[in-house]
Amino acid sequence: HTCLLLCHPGPCPPCPAVVPNARCFCGAHREPRRCAHQRYSCKGKCNKRLSCELHRCPVDCHDGPCPPCAVRGNHRCECGETMVERLCSERVFQCKRECSGMLECGKHKCERGCHGGKCGECPLRGQRTCPCGKKDYPRLECDVEAATCGSTCEKVLGCGRHKCPERCHRGPCDVTCRLVIKKSCRCGVLKKELPCHQDLTCERKCQRLRACGRHACKRRCCVGDCPPCAETCDRRLRCGNHKCLSPCHRGACSPCPLMKTISCFCGKTYFEPHKCHYGACPPCKLICGEELSCGHKCKERCHGSIPPPNPEFTVKPMKKKMEKHIECTPGTPCPPCQEVVLVPCFGEHLGQERAIPCSKSRQFPCQNLCGNLLHCGNHYCTKDCHVLEIPSDQRKADTILSLSRKNTLAEPCERCNLPCQRARDPPCSHPCPSRCHLSDCLPCKALVKRSCHCGAMTHAFECVYYNNLNAKQQLKVRSCGGPCHRKLPNCPHLCSEICHPGQCPSVDQCMKKVNVRCACNTLKKEWVCQDVLKEYRRSGRDPKVAKGQFGVGLIACGGDCVKKVNVPAAELHQRKVQENKNPAAEVTNVPKRRKKRDRGAQEPVQVSMWQQMKRYLVVIIALAGLVVLGLLIWKGVYQISDWMNEMEEQKARERLLRAGRL
Repeated sequence: HTCLLLCHPGPCPPCPAVVPNARCFCGAHREPRRCAHQRYSCKGKCNKRLSCELHRCPVDCHDGPCPPCAVRGNHRCECGETMVERLCSERVFQCKRECSGMLECGKHKCERGCHGGKCGECPLRGQRTCPCGKKDYPRLECDVEAATCGSTCEKVLGCGRHKCPERCHRGPCDVTCRLVIKKSCRCGVLKKELPCHQDLTCERKCQRLRACGRHACKRRCCVGDCPPCAETCDRRLRCGNHKCLSPCHRGACSPCPLMKTISCFCGKTYFEPHKCHYGACPPCKLICGEELSCGHKCKERCHGSIPPPNPEFTVKPMKKKMEKHIECTPGTPCPPCQEVVLVPCFGEHLGQERAIPCSKSRQFPCQNLCGNLLHCGNHYCTKDCHVLEIPSDQRKADTILSLSRKNTLAEPCERCNLPCQRARDPPCSHPCPSRCHLSDCLPCKALVKRSCHCGAMTHAFECVYYNNLNAKQQLKVRSCGGPCHRKLPNCPHLCSEICHPGQCPSVDQCMKKVNVRCACNTLKKEWVCQDVLKEYRRSGRDPKVAKGQFGVGLIACGGDCVKKVNVPAAELHQRKVQENKNPAAEVTNVPKRRKKRDRGAQEPVQVSMWQQMKRYLVVIIALAGLVVLGLLIWKGVYQISDWMNEMEEQKARERLLRAGRL
């Protein structure tokens, strides 16, 4: 979501948008929540499968990974010899028993502790080297020691600079390096040849002052890291009664740590052991602890009366001290409560609390929108955070109780003027014409047009009446009650049933009379339509023919049919002979327009290949021009759209600048 505020310094406030299906940590519960606080705990059991894959998490819904499985039971160690009661998360463990099993070589025992599976191969089997590692023994048994090679060992000694000069040997090399080299002492004054393992120190004493600044170091061959001074300070403390017993140090000594019992002048009354100091006793450092009117306790230092100075320990200070600021003046009442409390905003939005001192705690408007549910019950208030005005007839669960009804700062939430967006029950496609409301929508009175099953007429129903009918009742009311009047698919007749849904039932049972003829239309008989369809199927012919040709050719021609067919053929032959003898006479009787048409038919115009190619080229060029024109128009429309969007953004920036100046 994007920030709804104008350009502002600092980070954006938490997102006030409402997520309709926010999941809890365990994923078992969903509810609408603010986007900034959509991760929450449903307070139920987590019930996720733990890492042991045997038990489920018994903790309440929580964030992050589940804790280890705490179910106790008897579990065996990896070798299977020890049974111990342990936690399920620690069921895989090793006992303290040594394995002592034989390795695969059969000559050495396993030196590992408790483990699962086989002991494995012998580590001494296979390729080995001599002690110095210069010579390889590829085929050496595991119980045979590798022989020395006789060359120089050359392993790095403990000094880290020189190598072992001995012959190849078993066991570790000598720790002390005896090679003679030239060394210098720590302070760099003396140089001498010594064995590598010996250190060289000179007899020169360090004359630097130690950290106390009073005594010299006097350590032999000092590098410069002089140790702290070990002598006692022995300077008189500011109390004037004792000396400093701390190690020698720079600067002023610490206050006197000694304790002393103080008595009155007559010596009959004694105080508890008191810390030695000069001047008057310091003010009480304990917390006041008195309960304030707000309910918190005073956390300032004790601010009672000042005790008189003790004359026995009163010593004049060497320098004039600056007046020390005390948090609370002795003898004054408790200051305003400074306990930090979390104060909610006017709308009591989650995560918008501020830490404010108790004495200055006041509710405030946050940067979120109000978000309180409006009276319509469907939308939320989009005003800035404000004190809610709670009507007297409104239930407590319907709104957020921020302040009392008598608060003068309270203001009502906005009125919802949006159209109703509820889904109707029963569902229909017509929106509710009323404004957004809390009660159920009025029944939909819009007219729904539905044609009858045969398409002869159109019905108009009220939406609420039609949608309350079930599917069977809707089919019944849509029937017009008259004949179907739909043409049957296999014959030229109409359906004779009452207006009905679906396929006509009398597709193959049509009982109407049909005149069946022979191929030359000479013979004629009257059949039932379903018998005609059967004859079509038997002969393998398609019954879907022209209306006047239905049933033609189903009867075989008789003897009379052949005579009638032959007579017109002879007359036609005689007429053609006469036309060939007198062509001029026939032409004279034909009209002028018919002559031209016959002449054009007799002499067809021959079109060349080049003319045909020219026609095809013209068509192709015209199509290409249309495509190019369409692309140019499409590109121009997009350029105009981009220009209009840029102008809108520029106007919006100008409006924001004007608002910022105001």
